[in-house]
Formats: sequence, C-alpha cells, structure tokens
Amino acid sequence: MRQFALILFLFAATWIASAAETNYFCVVCGKGPLTGRIWMSKWGAVCDDCYKLENHCSLCGLPIGKDFVKTGDGRFICKFDQPNAVLDVAGAREVFADARRELVGLFGRGFLLNFPDVTVNLFDVDYWSEKGREDGLHKFGFSSTRRTRTGDCTHEVVMLSGRLRTELAATAAHEYTHLWINENRQAEHAIDSDTIEAICELSAYKLMEARSQPEQMQRILDNPYTHGEIKKLVALEKQNGIGSVLNWVKNGTTATLDTETSALAAPVKKSALTFSNVPPPLPAALKLAGLLLEGQSRRAIVSGVSFAPGETKAVKLQNRTVQIRCREIQADSVVLEVAGVPEPLTLKIGEEKFVP
Repeated sequence: MRQFALILFLFAATWIASAAETNYFCVVCGKGPLTGRIWMSKWGAVCDDCYKLENHCSLCGLPIGKDFVKTGDGRFICKFDQPNAVLDVAGAREVFADARRELVGLFGRGFLLNFPDVTVNLFDVDYWSEKGREDGLHKFGFSSTRRTRTGDCTHEVVMLSGRLRTELAATAAHEYTHLWINENRQAEHAIDSDTIEAICELSAYKLMEARSQPEQMQRILDNPYTHGEIKKLVALEKQNGIGSVLNWVKNGTTATLDTETSALAAPVKKSALTFSNVPPPLPAALKLAGLLLEGQSRRAIVSGVSFAPGETKAVKLQNRTVQIRCREIQADSVVLEVAGVPEPLTLKIGEEKFVP
C-alpha cells in the first residue's frame, strides 16, 4: 500500500508575548510560565529553545526533548503520540485482527478468507522512501499470497512500525483486501493495477467511515496512488453496494470497473456470492482498541463502538447490552461510566475488563 507523504504543519502561528508572564508552559521541557517568543503546536505551547531542537516527532512534528521512543530506522515518536503508536508485532497483529473482524461485519461472511491463517509482521526500515523522489510516495505495508501444489494458500502481511493505530488500521484493511482478491480473482481475470489498489483503498475507506474518521477518509480520497480510481469506486459503492464490486472481482472479465454497469453486468461464470451484512462475533468484555486523536478531536474505540467525550451509547456484549458514557479520554486511556456500576471504569489501550 502506498500513501502520499504528508507534510505536517506543526506550528500554526508564532507570536511574541509581553514581558509579563503568560499562562503557557512548554509541552516539551515543562518550562514556564513562558515569556518572549512562543510557538504553538497541536499539543500546546513550545518555548523558543525547544523549537530549535534538531529532532522532531515523525508523526506530529513536535520537537523531541527527553521523553520519546525511537524506531529501529531512527524515527522519533513524541510522548504524546507514543501511547497510540504501534511499535511491536503484538500490537500490529491486534490492529490487523480488529480491522479484519470489522470488515467482515461490514461486508458479510463472503469477505472471509478461505485460508484464514495470516502471518502479520512489522518492519522498521521504510526502504521504499527513496531520497530525491519527486512524488513523495512510499509504502506503509505489503502483502503476499503463495499457493501450494495442493491449491492451499499461505498469506503474509507486513506493515511499517511506529504509526498511529488509526492509520495502521487503514493499512491493515487495505492489505487484507489484497489477500481476499488473491484468493477470489479468477486466474484469467486480469485487473488493472490501479483498480486493484482502489478496491483495497475502498475497504480502508469503509472501515474509517464505520469508525467515524472523516480526516482519514479524506486522506484516502486525496491520495494520488490510485490515480483517482478510489473516487470512482466510492461513488459506485454508494450507488450499488459493496457486493457489486466484490462480485465483479470474482466473476468479471473486464480489466477496469469504469462504469456503473461493468460491475452489475459482468459475465458470470458461476453463481455470484451474496454479500450480506453479517455482524461480527460479539466481544465478551469491554476493550479499548485504540484512541483516535486528531487535533482537538478525541474518540475512543471501545469494543467496536466509537465514543467522543460525553457520549452515551449501547455496547453489545456476548451476555448482555450495557449503556456506557464516555466520561474522559486521556493520552493512553479512557474513563467510562457503566450503567449499574457505581465506580467509573478506566481502560488502557489494549486492556480488557469484564463488566461486573
């Protein structure tokens, strides 16, 4: 999967404070109250000394002080992004499993793999980002399927480490769709490469839509990787449903999905699959899958349900449905109020707790 390299404008404005003290403290070094030149970042004020630091967070651009982590290929991740960054294989496999489960819930059981075992790994060195390339494109992940002599398939997905969970989930959805296409496309059905990538991006788009992530949805639409094909497929899916696209992959003969009729009138070699909206298995406990932090906007994904601070929603578990209010979203956790439970419940990322 390729993505357009984003230029993050960390510092929206600069200004000179008066000689009197302000209420600002530097989010990097803690110094304050600040006077003089103050730089404003998405996380808060930055003093002039920290602004001049050499190293910056690869995710948000914040200058790196004493609290940070560093990936194997030398990328820095600040203390604010660290709780939401995926740095180990266990975290990557969890993100992939959640994305896979949600996609099957969105698209139906026809989107399950016939050979479900998928090896998921991380890589540190972004060796597709060649210096001097004008397009600024690089890979965030790739997938492969190998067929044995008996017709079985083995699948592998590798994704870039040190990325935010919400971005990695979009990559996971994209790569999972590659695996599904590898299993289901007929050998004689040659599909244009931009169309294949657009179908995979459509899965990422639908996952971000289900998670209420408009910023990520727009990034997918604006990404030049598919040369505009993603916008055509989003429009086609809205008109005819995801089944029209997936059935075309299995039964079509044309190289592209250019028109409304190309998906619906594709010659059928065998009975078309019915892609129904089958809900994923219900979780047994409350689990914080991730925190989505975009500027001042904060959301928490709890057992497949997206919460903003102050929102009350019903969460379906295996044994019952519980009413939950999101009291607070912190840097690496969420505080919940569960109906019938006297004390607030705090969940950290990846943590599960059974409702008493």
